[in-house]
Amino acid sequence: MQFKFNAPTYAGYPVPEAQIATCFQNESAADSSTYDGLGECGAILDCVFNNISNRYMAFYAAGATILGFIPTILSMVGTSRGDHLKIHKRFPILALLLSCCNPSTIIAGLAWRTDTPPEDALLKNHVQMEAHGFAAIIHIAAMGAAGLVIWQAVILGMRGVVSFACPTWVNPLIWVLMGPMAHIFDVLIGRCCIEGRNRWSWNLNAIHGIKLRWPWVMRLKDMFLTIFALAGYVYGTVILSSMQLVAPRPALEISVTFAIPAIFARLVALYMLEPENDKGSKGGARDRLLGPPGLNSADEGERNIIRLENLKT
Repeated sequence: MQFKFNAPTYAGYPVPEAQIATCFQNESAADSSTYDGLGECGAILDCVFNNISNRYMAFYAAGATILGFIPTILSMVGTSRGDHLKIHKRFPILALLLSCCNPSTIIAGLAWRTDTPPEDALLKNHVQMEAHGFAAIIHIAAMGAAGLVIWQAVILGMRGVVSFACPTWVNPLIWVLMGPMAHIFDVLIGRCCIEGRNRWSWNLNAIHGIKLRWPWVMRLKDMFLTIFALAGYVYGTVILSSMQLVAPRPALEISVTFAIPAIFARLVALYMLEPENDKGSKGGARDRLLGPPGLNSADEGERNIIRLENLKT
């Protein structure tokens, strides 16, 4: 309990910080039989809220609101599950690190329908980069970005207080780890669906003529992971929006800390998948940034032109 209410905290203001220290000392010496279901932590939290003004309460409500938008921001600027699987074919460790950078991945296929089947990520070589010095630099940077996300989740759980789970500290960390857990499940099921012993090869790009068995398993896996990603998004929103004793300024700093690795992961995915995109579309990365799959793409524009010409004739 000491790591939650001892300095440093995210309280952000001298008066609430002093009140937290006072309530912690008083409740630590009190009779534990008088505590409710949340125990000592709940008693300290009640003491703090009963002795600070409504102005500070409004500040902490604003901080919780800011934190609640973090999963939405990450799902908009980060990578998708398909990007991780495509990179995994050539750089498995890098794909795992990128999945740690973005807990709330883009839920492709939920808001719109994609034209690409889920098995396409394994049948084609989407990454053309070789394992040279620049790839090693990207791996090191991704390791630092993933470590930053995990560190921030642990610190937030220790310094913040979830209103309905006061004594716990692992809730933000669980939300963060849902990303790599989904990626590992995606990889294992995908590799099991590859025919032959080469399914466990480190570099799947070097295998020519990959054939998949059980395509229906791939589609069931994709459906399950879409639901799992949605559950992770909801879980992260509930946990972060319920975080108490976090002032608006620390909340903004936490949001930036989570957003930077997600943006980094998106840039890495765009860079590595760019050669493959240029082969199939004139728009390249620009089309991926402008909208969902199937929208704002050169191929879609060409199909529309063909339809108009057919109507004229």
